[in-house]
Amino acid sequence: MADAQILKDELVVTIAVEKIYPGLKERLEEHLKKLKIRVIPIKKLTKAQNGLIHVLLKQFADELGWTMQDMKEYQKEQFALSKDLEKFSTASCDIETASDFIAFIIEQALENEINLYILGKHDKRYKHILEIDNITQRYVIACLRKRVCCICGKEHNEYNEIQLDHYDTVANTVGTYENDDGLHGRFLPLCSYHHFEKHSKSLKEFEEEYHIEGVYLNPQLVYDLLPVYKNHFKLFRKRLKDGYYRGIIKEVE
Repeated sequence: MADAQILKDELVVTIAVEKIYPGLKERLEEHLKKLKIRVIPIKKLTKAQNGLIHVLLKQFADELGWTMQDMKEYQKEQFALSKDLEKFSTASCDIETASDFIAFIIEQALENEINLYILGKHDKRYKHILEIDNITQRYVIACLRKRVCCICGKEHNEYNEIQLDHYDTVANTVGTYENDDGLHGRFLPLCSYHHFEKHSKSLKEFEEEYHIEGVYLNPQLVYDLLPVYKNHFKLFRKRLKDGYYRGIIKEVE
């Protein structure tokens, strides 16, 4: 595994080897000179993403009594493991990976029953993470995976039932639950109280009050949610048995 960095006027390549012996550096440099150089530019994470990552990690650390640095290193390590990466660095990651890391932090916070808030720069008001642009969808997906109400944070247990809400209603999308493959219409995880509230007012009123809306699912996400919502996605389950999604999703063996 090699790592390359541009330092001043040099391209510095670091290569992990089992043993360093005299002449190895020269042999490697000679070998590298014969290789073609292929440059793949990627868009680095934005300043806003970098700032959000540090704010979320700082609050997460404070809630658990950790230092900011310890929390950062731990979350980076766990994220790398979850993505099967040898290592992960926010300093050199791209926009998409940074977004995935932000979603990972949110999921870990939910796992620890922690709601994250951000202090607004202009109004100096603490905002829940779902009020931040481009974070709502990832927050809802994290709540779907953990089966917690995306409004109040209640968990699904013997005392609270967290229900899967068909945001656009089954009747308006696929007609019946038998035709539900999870790929038409949006979804939200809601406790019974907020589920009832959502259906007692218009979508516009609900969205304006809670700064949230349902999310669309892809085949892999529907598959991942099958054991979480056992009475849903009937058509998807049928097609899965027939091999319809073979090659499209990664199945658990």
